[in-house]
Amino acid sequence: MDINEIIQARKSLSKALKEEKISIVLDIMNNLNERAVVTKELLKATEIGVFIGNQRSHKNAEVAKLAKEIIKKWRTAVGVNDSPSPRPNGVNGNSAKYDTSDNKLVNKLSTPRESGKNGKKQPTLATSKPPQRENSLSSTSSSSIPSTPDNERSFETDGIKITTNDTMRDKCLSLVYNALASGSDVDKSTILARATKIEQAVYDQFEGKSDKNYRDKLRSLILNLKDKSNPNLRKRVISGELPIDVFCTMSKEEMISEDRKARNNEIRQANLFKARGAGPTQAETDMFRCGKCNNRKCTYYQMQTRSADEPMTTFVTCTVCNNRWKFC
Repeated sequence: MDINEIIQARKSLSKALKEEKISIVLDIMNNLNERAVVTKELLKATEIGVFIGNQRSHKNAEVAKLAKEIIKKWRTAVGVNDSPSPRPNGVNGNSAKYDTSDNKLVNKLSTPRESGKNGKKQPTLATSKPPQRENSLSSTSSSSIPSTPDNERSFETDGIKITTNDTMRDKCLSLVYNALASGSDVDKSTILARATKIEQAVYDQFEGKSDKNYRDKLRSLILNLKDKSNPNLRKRVISGELPIDVFCTMSKEEMISEDRKARNNEIRQANLFKARGAGPTQAETDMFRCGKCNNRKCTYYQMQTRSADEPMTTFVTCTVCNNRWKFC
């Protein structure tokens, strides 16, 4: 397998893991185990070692076992063994944790210490962080944010266990949770509470039916929550500043950021000045004085922008400084 095939395999594996399609996960991992010829350079470029290494703690025993086999095989293939590496001056402990010119792979495959056949510790394949004691790696607070290859939280990585006894609703709830948790450091109980209320509110809107309308509405809300150009929307929902019942009834235009609203308004105003319909062309006049340069050399035209019983709007442009204004 070349580098592009491995990168594609990693993407497919990530998707299958998120969707909990264990059979597909095992097929992809077996394919990597059989066909991938790894080198240090390939592992660095694709970071596939980090990704597979993270699956050794997967809740499915088959996936975890296969991940361990693959990591063991790849460690042997790239020549990671028990021979000690030179230690930096003033550093105690196993120097295999440090990145050296001869063993940069150490920063790519992440494995916990394992006892060898002779009771000796195998070199730890870790990230470039300073060494930590083993017990600190195994004892993780239940409220901490799990790390993933894409450095993003999700329903699975946060270890959420909740069901509505409806497969479709469970899936939608997990997607709402993922959208709220993305890039957030808020504790998972708060995010889960918001996600549950959003799913329930939409479910109630469609009379307790998880049909197409229900799915389409949630899809629209999720896309807006995940919009990277509008992070304030997600923060307002999580903090409670934006009530869930209001959020679930907002239109797409109401959800966009204030900056985007301002830009859209500027575009609409500019288009009003550029718009031309069937009627007289612009006329020159000295009836108006420009508030910017005080000249009276202006052109103007009128357009009906409101209801028919309202007066027309006059659009004026200064021919000296190109300043534009309007009035009714």
